Amino acid sequence: MDLPRIKALIDIVASSGIAELEITEGGETIRIIGAAGAAPPRPAPAAALASLALEKAEPEPPADDGGKTGERVITAPLHGVFHLRPAPDSPPFVVLGQTVSRGDKLCIIEAMKVFNTIEAEAPGRIAAILAESGAEVEFGQPLFRLE
Repeated sequence: MDLPRIKALIDIVASSGIAELEITEGGETIRIIGAAGAAPPRPAPAAALASLALEKAEPEPPADDGGKTGERVITAPLHGVFHLRPAPDSPPFVVLGQTVSRGDKLCIIEAMKVFNTIEAEAPGRIAAILAESGAEVEFGQPLFRLE
């Protein structure tokens, strides 16, 4: 590792408040330890973006339910892969026309190898399944319509 790059890393550690940084490159390892009593760490750009994403407003409810009162749309709370079945050889969590109660499992959204269960927030009947099993869904995308 060349001296200008090492100096740049030292400057980054000093200005960011990082306590310690270790980098291995081409069989060489360098460890830079920040000064004691250094300024408190500033959020990294990625952390700042993540906090902004958490503050993102909830998706707006559908503007029009087609004149059908009492219908509710269940949307994806995160980006991931939509699954209607807990396993490929298992029956689906719900089917069209099925009556569900609050807390009933409707589907799974897989995000970064984590399976997130989506439950009914209110009782109703599955009037429509709006996403295809195995497809990617986006945050706020409609998944089910309950009546």
